[in-house]
Amino acid sequence: MAVYFSSDNHYFHANIIKYCSRPFRDVDEMNAAMVDNWNSVVKDEDVVFHLGDVSAGLRDRVDDFKALIGSLRGKKVLIRGNHDHQTDEWYVEAGFRSVHESLVLGGVLMVHYPVHEAISRKVDDSGWGVVEHVVHGHIHRCDVEDFEDHYNVAVDRHGFVPVSSGLAIPSRIHDKFLEETINFFS
Repeated sequence: MAVYFSSDNHYFHANIIKYCSRPFRDVDEMNAAMVDNWNSVVKDEDVVFHLGDVSAGLRDRVDDFKALIGSLRGKKVLIRGNHDHQTDEWYVEAGFRSVHESLVLGGVLMVHYPVHEAISRKVDDSGWGVVEHVVHGHIHRCDVEDFEDHYNVAVDRHGFVPVSSGLAIPSRIHDKFLEETINFFS
């Protein structure tokens, strides 16, 4: 089992192509490319923590969204972002194993925002405990440096491909993170 991270796909969000200068003609091309990219690295037995903004602008495409999520390989966990407005049950029905505001495993905080912004936006931090490293999304721009002890997995920064845990998490805590991830799914 491998572990990956992704965030800020914004499936079905036409304006994100313009806002972030994404290299796609339209939403259908963008969605198809990101599904292909995801499935080119993620296997069915792998885990993917999606750190928010999985979609936007669904309107009349709810069934298409659910089909798209169902087509993505791996065991998917959603950490909510500022565009994830549906109920937890709705996302579980769409194909996520669980939905969280934030999650800490092995000293790694997974949250949509960099930690200073998560706190200012009042993300519930009561269960965080000891945090040694933060994996987040939210910042699409490639010219913004990562904060100390943070790793940004927004798709715009990684060629629209999920990021391996070995890249996103320092080696000194990676084994502990993997062990707690396995326990999380037991």
